[in-house]
Amino acid sequence: MSQQNIWEYLKRLLIAVGIIGLVIVLLLFAWAIVDVLLLIFLGLLLAVVLRTLAKPIARYTPLTVQWSLGVVVLLIVAVIGIGGWFFIPEVLSQFELFVQQVQLGINQLQTFLAQYSWGQQLLEQVPGGDGGLPISNLFNQFVGAFTVTLEGLANTLFVIFVGVFLAVEPHLYRSGVVSLVPPRGRDRAQEVIAGVVHVLRAWLLGRVISMVAIGVVIGIGLMLLDIPLALVLGIITGLLEFIPVVGPILSAVPAIIIAISQGLLPAVYVALFYLVVQQLEGNVLTPIVQQKTVSLPPAITLIAVLAMSALFGALGALVATPLAAVIMALIKMLYLEDVLGSPQLRAERQRSRGE
Repeated sequence: MSQQNIWEYLKRLLIAVGIIGLVIVLLLFAWAIVDVLLLIFLGLLLAVVLRTLAKPIARYTPLTVQWSLGVVVLLIVAVIGIGGWFFIPEVLSQFELFVQQVQLGINQLQTFLAQYSWGQQLLEQVPGGDGGLPISNLFNQFVGAFTVTLEGLANTLFVIFVGVFLAVEPHLYRSGVVSLVPPRGRDRAQEVIAGVVHVLRAWLLGRVISMVAIGVVIGIGLMLLDIPLALVLGIITGLLEFIPVVGPILSAVPAIIIAISQGLLPAVYVALFYLVVQQLEGNVLTPIVQQKTVSLPPAITLIAVLAMSALFGALGALVATPLAAVIMALIKMLYLEDVLGSPQLRAERQRSRGE
């Protein structure tokens, strides 16, 4: 091997090592700021919501998209303000009763378990060794973290600002991303970005429909079962419905605990009611909604939620399913369509977007 070939080989080796090292550094940096990246993704979801609401206003009025976004923001603020003026005092008072009812239900459960030898053994194995259930402590920590933490407020403001900035000038950020792609692939990059935005818009539409439907059904059903705080429990169920699979299960816990304070039979009725609603939601409502929006296999949804929540906590659980939907869309467009060359998938995607 000549000296020139040796230098050429070393040059390529150094370039390869440099690229690998740069990729590793970027991955480590991304892992270090992963919470920020997840918040940015939530901001992207908010931007999609704002743009989706602003487009009809811009289409049917003389207003530009930017002015339409201002109208949307003002309407959202007005709705929140009016809703807060009328409902927040009632909701807060019900939440105080909610905490009391949960504590009462826990005490009832402890009394019930203490009547049996196996229940006493179970209580003795509770962390702390005082025979108490950890649910109340966890609940108090959750309420405290949810209401008074400054970090949560800062994260919320960060998501709002990112969402508004992305919604006002989406083309600026999109062109910045596309400019990183070689010229021959920029048209395809524009298609991929548009496809990802379409998937996020469809997923959000499906989640909103499910959240509203399940929240209303649970609230009315608990009222008919004469369970206290049905309004609060309906709101909690609707909000937790944003997290597929795991959210509905978590929402049943406070309802069952409150029902225990009314007696064992009401708790059984509430558990059966939640089970029936979840089955109808999973087998009837979700398939109908997904047929018109975006379809995620249940196994992938469950794995994504559990994995992201284990790695990144509540923030990971929030972004798990939309992130999984985006990853699946990227796999279909960049691998199945571009690498494997599947014209059928491309045609299906174009039909779903009305192209």
